[in-house]
Amino acid sequence: MNLVWRLLREPLFQFLVGGGLLFALYTAQSDDAPGPANEIVLGADRIELLAKGFEAAWRRPPSDDERRALIDDHIREEIYYREALALGLDRNDTIIRRRLRQKMEFFSDVGADLLTPAPGELEAHYLVREEAFRHGPQLAFEQLYLGEAPESGTIERSLRAFQSNAVADEEISSLGVRTLLPPGLGLSPPEAVDGVFGSGFFDQLAELPVGVWTGPVQSSYGVHLVRIVERVPARTPPLEEIRDAVLKDWRVVKAQRLRELHFERLRERYVIEIEGTVDPAAGER
Repeated sequence: MNLVWRLLREPLFQFLVGGGLLFALYTAQSDDAPGPANEIVLGADRIELLAKGFEAAWRRPPSDDERRALIDDHIREEIYYREALALGLDRNDTIIRRRLRQKMEFFSDVGADLLTPAPGELEAHYLVREEAFRHGPQLAFEQLYLGEAPESGTIERSLRAFQSNAVADEEISSLGVRTLLPPGLGLSPPEAVDGVFGSGFFDQLAELPVGVWTGPVQSSYGVHLVRIVERVPARTPPLEEIRDAVLKDWRVVKAQRLRELHFERLRERYVIEIEGTVDPAAGER
């Protein structure tokens, strides 16, 4: 009994069983029972699947004429498919090979969704992958564009006016140079800020005080005065806050490992010879 219990708790066993069940379900739903090579049988289940596919695409069930057209098109596809196989057109076809590989990897990966981490395993995964869950710094700010090369006197006068509250907020935009740049951004990460104002702009804002007009700040477009509205430092949320995201990441990593393990077990069935290569160990003899 202990051996059975350990087997049931083994991730690879769960993965293979889950993948096998899904494979069987997929096979049962996607293929009609095999018959003679020149016989095509469309069961009620297959016709219903065709109708559901139509309904999913068009948001309504097919009419009688449309249902007949779906059946005719499926028969045409099946005939071409069988004739193509008979002619060997599936061989040495890169697209078909890649598609079949994707299907095999899909059945290999999907079993990982059925896995659950053992006690303490998710916490260990979170610690190892902590950097992947880290939220970078964010800034919200307002900016006034002063042009490509404003005079130093213009910059100083504007700063003094802003810092002394001599300019109302609604008047600020009228003091700068017209531009298509936004007057500011809400809380945004570095890549979003630099994507608008040019590389390095976020780094220049990172050390500015909050709530005070400062500058000049150079962007890819010219010179700006900036007021930081809000600053959120980089942080790593606790596990309790992002448990679902950590579990999803754990399953992705587990699926990758199981895929490789599954492939290695499949590879053991084959004798592989690569012509024209040198045995790396030959030089050591």
